[in-house]
Amino acid sequence: MKKLFVTILSILLFLPSLRSEVPDNYRYVKTWRIADKFASVDSIPVDTAHLNFQDVNSIDRFSISNSFNGNLGSPIQSKIYFDRPENNDFLFSNAYYPYINQIETATFYNTKTPFSQLKYLTGGTTYRKEEQVAFLFTANANKKLNFGTTLDYIYAHGEYQKQSVRRFAGTLFGSYNGKRYSATGLIATNNLSNLENGGITESIYLTNPPYGYTTAATFPINISVDAQSTYKHTQFFFNHQYSLGFERPVRGSKDSTLMEFIPVTRFAHTIRIDDMRKRYFENQVEKTFYKNTYLPFTQTNDTAALQKMTNRLSISLAEEFNKWMRFGLTAYVENEVERFTFTEDSLLFNKVESNTRVGGILSKEQGQKFTYRFLGEINLIGYKAGDMNLETRLGGFFRLWKDTISIRANGFVRSVEPSYFMQNYQSNHFRWSNDFSKIYRTHIGGEFAIPTRSFSLNVAVENITNQVYFDTLALPVQHGGNIQIIAADLRQDFHLGKFTLENNAVYQLSSNQEAIPLPMLTLFHNLYFHDKWFKVLSVQLGANVRYHTAYYAPAYMPATGQFYSQKEMEIGDYPVINVYANLHLKRTRFFIEYYHVNQLFMKGVYYSMPYYPVNPAILKMGLTWNFYD
Repeated sequence: MKKLFVTILSILLFLPSLRSEVPDNYRYVKTWRIADKFASVDSIPVDTAHLNFQDVNSIDRFSISNSFNGNLGSPIQSKIYFDRPENNDFLFSNAYYPYINQIETATFYNTKTPFSQLKYLTGGTTYRKEEQVAFLFTANANKKLNFGTTLDYIYAHGEYQKQSVRRFAGTLFGSYNGKRYSATGLIATNNLSNLENGGITESIYLTNPPYGYTTAATFPINISVDAQSTYKHTQFFFNHQYSLGFERPVRGSKDSTLMEFIPVTRFAHTIRIDDMRKRYFENQVEKTFYKNTYLPFTQTNDTAALQKMTNRLSISLAEEFNKWMRFGLTAYVENEVERFTFTEDSLLFNKVESNTRVGGILSKEQGQKFTYRFLGEINLIGYKAGDMNLETRLGGFFRLWKDTISIRANGFVRSVEPSYFMQNYQSNHFRWSNDFSKIYRTHIGGEFAIPTRSFSLNVAVENITNQVYFDTLALPVQHGGNIQIIAADLRQDFHLGKFTLENNAVYQLSSNQEAIPLPMLTLFHNLYFHDKWFKVLSVQLGANVRYHTAYYAPAYMPATGQFYSQKEMEIGDYPVINVYANLHLKRTRFFIEYYHVNQLFMKGVYYSMPYYPVNPAILKMGLTWNFYD
């Protein structure tokens, strides 16, 4: 497999020299993502940026600070509370979110010529490297119809014992944007497999390793048997819309015969099917690491699955429908059918549930001075009956002297039924049967930004009642009181000639560090020199550092794939410093990075989470090619 990828990369590297260069005016690539459940379009920049290519991997893109086992593709949780995604009904999927191709992270395209991109990342010591190969191809059949595919493969052996990860993901996607009819579709498959080692046995192997334990690959680990977790997620998504409206002359055009279609009423249907499966396997039952073993088997083979089908019908009145009140209205009804599966006393247990909710939206999305969006929905039928969601989003821009000021506010009030698997689950090492109450969340946040000054401040406060979390025994429990989370996210960049210092500081305060442990202060700084050499070569030379204060970070439980509370070990108060060089020449980007370079001269316990260290000092490299023909 490795030789095949290297051969493909070598061939594609020389392809540009065999073809004539595509004129710049034909290198048109527009990209967007689905912003909400109604398939609203949110434009995003094309992934061809010259700067900070060294952070293109899934871990660094997810958050500035994460808990993970040190290896690319391993289970992960952001240490920044408001960077964490909403909990999935299939709670075993939460730890794999940054690696999953699905509609929330899919990118759609519109191009004048076929566009393709090839990415290759590698790093690590000999025979223990992590490697990733990703491929994208997209093309337009005409001005309205686009289609494409992505392939993504990771094999990361890992610097520590029994840590290797394999991941294969692929998508087929397409979009049609007609005058009255539009559609967006995605088929995605994700397959992840990672060995579980339970972390290293003692911190002394990081600070003062005994004789014979000089490399990470020799450190003793907590799980002695061959243990493996696999996660599979297949998704089908299709949204189509039909609009009624009128035509009018294009505003600002001198040609009165040039017309544009103004949609007034839009009818839409969305179907989404998700198939999620989790498996934990031990070739021999591990009895030392785990406190409980329920079944008298010679192996552990725990499985859980959720198949979910969601259908949504909506009707929308666009902002143009009313000459006096510029706002849009949407009403919708949604039904979901869920099938839960897990092993119960060596037999598969299945349960089917159905939920129906209704909702509406009042919004004004056009214009820059002031926009708003109010959403309300409630579950009427099913085991989630009584769940409700009220949320709002406000924003606007205004000028202050020569600067543009952006002010945004958001908030929500939610009542949520805990995941079915929080209530009921059985496996070889863990069992529980609960009757948790609904979780209530109230959130208020806002952002003040001056883009022309590279400044933004995001402040948020959240109150949670009846929070469900995993306790020190790695079992789900419910906190009966209130928990408050306060966070401030400050970003400020400074520029001096060809030098830039990027700064990101996050302050967090949790009123209950057992249920929701968070580091008080998290820092990211990136200092670099950027210039163009020989008029064609973009060069970025720099160093960055990631740091957070010490706290009782959640531990990781391999058998269930959950992060749980612990009070035995504080981690943090240790920086991870990387030095790098980025080069960009025409359609090719390349970086070389010395990751965790300070480990060569600084002693410390460099845990990402208890007993799981980040990688020691290693060399990383990566490159991408873009093709516009």
